[in-house]
Amino acid sequence: MFIQEVSVEVNSEYSKDELYQEFNLLMEFYRGNGQSQGRIESQYIYGNKITALPFTLEKNSLAKEKNNIYVNKRIEKIQTLSNSVISIKTVGKTIEDYNGCCKCEKSEFYLLITNLVSIDSPVTCGNCNKSIPLYRLPKYYDFGYMPILRWETNYQSCDRLQMNCEVGERWALNQMQEINSQLSKQGIKITKKIEELTNIPTFYFLYNYRKQEKDNINRNCPNCNEKWSLKERKFFYDFKCDDCRIISTISSNS
Repeated sequence: MFIQEVSVEVNSEYSKDELYQEFNLLMEFYRGNGQSQGRIESQYIYGNKITALPFTLEKNSLAKEKNNIYVNKRIEKIQTLSNSVISIKTVGKTIEDYNGCCKCEKSEFYLLITNLVSIDSPVTCGNCNKSIPLYRLPKYYDFGYMPILRWETNYQSCDRLQMNCEVGERWALNQMQEINSQLSKQGIKITKKIEELTNIPTFYFLYNYRKQEKDNINRNCPNCNEKWSLKERKFFYDFKCDDCRIISTISSNS
């Protein structure tokens, strides 16, 4: 993943502390528009300069043409208050051989998926298994993608509870692996909307934590009860129901 440096010189008498908060809002709007990844980025004041270091999937993820109205209004406000122009430049990558996100001309299908530690896009390409930047999708709601990101936060919160094992583990696990849970219903509603907007089949990843593998191999789709086992495993998943638009694995801990 790429690391961007977003900075501004404060050439006015306006409070740097208040401008710092305006920068926080700008980072939130970048996130809501799918332009930056993760929820926390390094941000600091040094001298008269305020700097943030967000993660992005592409070098040009923060390019002006990808901004929505909220990002543009926040940039305009910061530049006016600081009497300066915001600077954006790529300063590095998280790993040396990172070469970007999905570059497929057209995806066979999309997959809605995340986990506790992921800062990738929650939408993945079914061809290459790489992230799809949300800004490549049609606007989902209010010039951005917040309903998708709220599901992502909910899912990761459940994943954190079930990994910590002491508080709410069983409830969180059921939210992740039961087709009729609130979390799954929220995610499936999103996949239906993405498919409606893009005309690309969009699947929901249903978590599976079952220790007895032999009981998993022949299990049917939990929604329609039809056979859904794949003849050959693709990437990390073993089950795919084209009618119900759900995907799963034999066991998420295998």
